[in-house]
Amino acid sequence: MFLMNAPEPVAVAETLAEVPDHVLRGLPEEVRLFPSAVDKTRIGVWATKPILKGKKFGPFVGDKKKRSQVKNNVYMWEVYYPNLGWMCIDATDPEKGNWLRYVNWACSGEEQNLFPLEINRAIYYKTLKPIAPGEELLVWYNGEDNPEIAAAIEEERASARSKRSSPKSRKAPEVTWNQ
Repeated sequence: MFLMNAPEPVAVAETLAEVPDHVLRGLPEEVRLFPSAVDKTRIGVWATKPILKGKKFGPFVGDKKKRSQVKNNVYMWEVYYPNLGWMCIDATDPEKGNWLRYVNWACSGEEQNLFPLEINRAIYYKTLKPIAPGEELLVWYNGEDNPEIAAAIEEERASARSKRSSPKSRKAPEVTWNQ
């Protein structure tokens, strides 16, 4: 039997009152939390000051779990750990996450202004273009298809390689003796 006019399930909307204090205290000065424009049931992160292209935020914080333990994939990223395999950084519980948990998914690659970067098994978000005050910060997961994002990711990798191989990082620490 098919029921006509059956009520659709109502999604419970996040509210600013439910955002943990540690999240609010951890917000960078150029952003604030407000209701999202892309998902009316969620809180979003909005620029209150101009944010330059190339600005890096992070890391994304949450519980480290196996994929089978994650109940909601909206608030998580998967990261490969050599000794553990694929693990999820799960921020479903707002108490376990930070403000990056509230960055929403762009509806398309064109709408995004952030892209994710994995650096030393941690997820960071980097701005793809300047973000003006009043714009919502939005991330898109399929960045390597975009030549500009692919170039930025390669730039981060090259920077990490040069830091590891710099004379400063190989040099033994200097010891000074107080007399």
